Amino acid sequence: MLRSIAIGALVLGGVAASAVGPAAAVPDEGDSVYIGSRQGYSGTGAFPIYLDTPADPDAPGEPELWAFCIEHDVSAKTRLHGTIDGFDGYLGENLFTDPVVQGKVLWILAHAYPTVSLSDLGAAAGVASLSRDDALEATQYAIWRYTDLGFDAAWPWETPASETVYHYLVDGAEAGSGMTPAELETTVAITAPAVQQDAGTLVGPFTVTTTAPVASVAVDPAIAMVDEAGAPADADAVVDGQELYLDLRAATTSGSARVTATVAGSPVAGRIVSVPNTDGGTATAADHAQTIILVAPVGATTTAEAAAAWAGETEVPVAGPTTTSGGATALAETGAPTGWPAAVAVLLIASGAAAVLARRVVGERR
Repeated sequence: MLRSIAIGALVLGGVAASAVGPAAAVPDEGDSVYIGSRQGYSGTGAFPIYLDTPADPDAPGEPELWAFCIEHDVSAKTRLHGTIDGFDGYLGENLFTDPVVQGKVLWILAHAYPTVSLSDLGAAAGVASLSRDDALEATQYAIWRYTDLGFDAAWPWETPASETVYHYLVDGAEAGSGMTPAELETTVAITAPAVQQDAGTLVGPFTVTTTAPVASVAVDPAIAMVDEAGAPADADAVVDGQELYLDLRAATTSGSARVTATVAGSPVAGRIVSVPNTDGGTATAADHAQTIILVAPVGATTTAEAAAAWAGETEVPVAGPTTTSGGATALAETGAPTGWPAAVAVLLIASGAAAVLARRVVGERR
């Protein structure tokens, strides 16, 4: 009876792993972002974008995202909040309303700084020691070439390097059919098992879903990750749809862990930001500041997490001989003292003597 109760407690104690939200806030359409002061050459720089309002706008720190203008003839506003939106929420009336133009702009963003490093962009464009301001200027002019002109203009280049990078970007955009928002954004999710999990098994599966080529997965505390067969899995090369397990075959106690999947990029790269003319106001088609488009800088990451807990084994002691520290064998305790057989024998002898005496007394009385 005791063992069946213990087994029942083990089953009831089994805890299913559960999905949880990402470690940090993941931006999405409809969210508000803070637009910092433009950086780069005057008129052609990029806007630093903060997911949270900086405590000190004069020293805001590194932004999570950057943005470029897609409305040349509309005045820009900074140090205020804008709203992330999709292309269907675009308030402007220029050439960016054309899906073909949108695809060209997205291609430029995907192949320009800060999506790629200055060294990689410079190598691709054939420019040695490319500066940040030259890279930003080239990218902004390339975007305006599509959103507001439709042709190559005699832009007032700051340097020949800027012009060279501009032509590299435009030539690349012209050579292809462009990109879609889904191709530029990066998403990741991790799904935990919904059934009971126990120590001594492979806990899982944890399924990773991502638009990135690969994801890195980590476990805290550190536990080996394996596939369904128990073979080691490469935690830094997890692909979309891959299932992972925590190797707890040698574990006997209860525990928990947090599984985190990380990918490069942002889920809102390529989204636009609608900007009001006054902070706290509402941007409309008739009254809005310059619309900007988001890009995730090289090194930006997006994460998703899942929590896992498992039950350990529960055992009930079984009666049997035990060995004392001196090496002698003693009986296991069962709730009665070890001297109880002798006591019972004494009682039986006494009972027998009493019975004989009783019979003698009765005979004498007769």
